[in-house]
Formats: sequence, C-alpha cells, structure tokens
Amino acid sequence: MIHGPTASGKTQLAIKWSQERNCEILSCDARQIYKELNIGVARPSAEELSEVQHMGIATHTIHESVTAVSFARWAKPLVDSSLKKNGEIVIVGGSGLYAKSLLFESDALPSENIEFRKHLELKWSKNPDDLINELQKADPEYAQNCDLKNSRRVIRALEIISTTGKKYSSLRTQKAPKPNFNAMIHQFAIWPDMKVLEPRILSRTKNMLNSGLVEEAKKLEKSKDLRAMQTVGYKEFYADPKGSKDQLLNDIALHTRQYAKRQMTWLKREVEIKKISIGHNAITEMRNFNY
Repeated sequence: MIHGPTASGKTQLAIKWSQERNCEILSCDARQIYKELNIGVARPSAEELSEVQHMGIATHTIHESVTAVSFARWAKPLVDSSLKKNGEIVIVGGSGLYAKSLLFESDALPSENIEFRKHLELKWSKNPDDLINELQKADPEYAQNCDLKNSRRVIRALEIISTTGKKYSSLRTQKAPKPNFNAMIHQFAIWPDMKVLEPRILSRTKNMLNSGLVEEAKKLEKSKDLRAMQTVGYKEFYADPKGSKDQLLNDIALHTRQYAKRQMTWLKREVEIKKISIGHNAITEMRNFNY
C-alpha cells in the first residue's frame, strides 16, 4: 500500500514498484474512481495506465454514492483475485479511510443509512457549520480529533449517532486492526517536505487548467451539487464561474495545499506506515525495509 499526499508522486512510484514485483495496481482514490472526472482528479494518463494493469480507475459514476465501506466491499474481491493470480498487488491512493476500510476489518458499526445520508449531504451543501456544530454537541470527543472540514467524516459520524443513539467515539475500538487478507501487508507513505510539495502542487494545478479543467467542469455543471463534485478543482470553479483564471489557480492551489496537510496529519497518526522520501530514492527505501 502506497499512501502519500496529493502531488507527491504516488502514481509513478506505484508503477515502478508493480513492474519490479510483476503485479497489478489497484487505485484507492475517492475521486479517480469516477468515470466523469479526469483532469480535476489528476487521473493517470493513458500512457501510465498502459504500463501496468490498473483497477479502480473510472469504474463508477458520480451518480453513485461511493463510501469507504462500499469501496472496500467492491474492491476486496479484486484484491483477492489479484493475490491469487500474482501473489502480490500494489494498492495506491491518498484516500486513507478507503485504504483502511479495504485493508483491515472495520469496527462493528451499523450499515449505511442512504436516505438519511442524502439528507445530511444536502444540509452540508447549504451550510456545513450546522452539521459541524451538531457533531460537536453530540460527540465532543470525536469532534475534537475529527477533520471537521471533511464532509464524509462528519456526515458518517452523525449518521451512526442517529442510527445507534450512541456516541461514535464510544463505538470505535482501540484494538489492533485485523487484516482483511491472508497476506503480509506492507504500508508506505511518501513523506515530502512542504517546501518541496508546494511547488509541485502549483505546477500540477497550472497543468490542469492548461489541459482543460474549466471546460471539464462546465460539462459537469448540472451535477455540481452531487457529493462527488465537492472536490478541489471543481468546487472552486462553481463557487465563482466568472472569476479570473489567476484567482481560480490561486484558490485551487491553496485548497490543494490544505488538503495535502490534512492527508499528512492523518498519516502521521498511523504509526505502522513506513515513511519514505519523495523522488527517486523511494524505491531504494522500500527495498531496504526488509521487504
């Protein structure tokens, strides 16, 4: 499993490692899974996809409600099949909760309440602060450690609280997670200095805009209120469709940096994930971890 913040080079590292290990890649990305989203989610290029067999890219529609739990349920048979065929698989992505749900057994939490979740998602789209305040009152322990800017986490917690009548924090176990697969799991995270990552984020944002991000966003404007469209790169355009290109560039780059910092904060708490350098030394460091 290769984790890492956005724009850190996960795709190329996964390709190199899978070629070395002669196995397939499963993308564990909460947005690249959608077939309608391409430029704005930095989907691997056609050339990159042709280098190694990829799964989990453009397999669902934005009109489906994909969650960490439903992704894990969908992806597990693919991993099982790939392990049986090749002995190994490379899973790569920046969606930490999706990866955790796939790799390890989850806490005994209730199933998704789709209708109630849609109700909460609508409330979030109108005013996120209402739901944030609601969570802080209902479960201050969880709210203190939760990324309150992440709609999925806030909404899932409120959904569970409403369904069970118990605090979400009281239902989450602290036991070591049990793997979902009969295989050794090695987890790595590309760990860049923000001084290195920020120019990469700015460069990638410029490339997205030059490659037609605005045009892609316009084609999807009728679906802008869907959960899948609450994504950095698209939501900035919808917030100000007539704004200048320079302002759009600055807004997307800023929010991408903020997202990268949240990803690294999450990874920092996952002590079992081995940190590796950004760039060409990453492969060597992975080999050196007694793999």
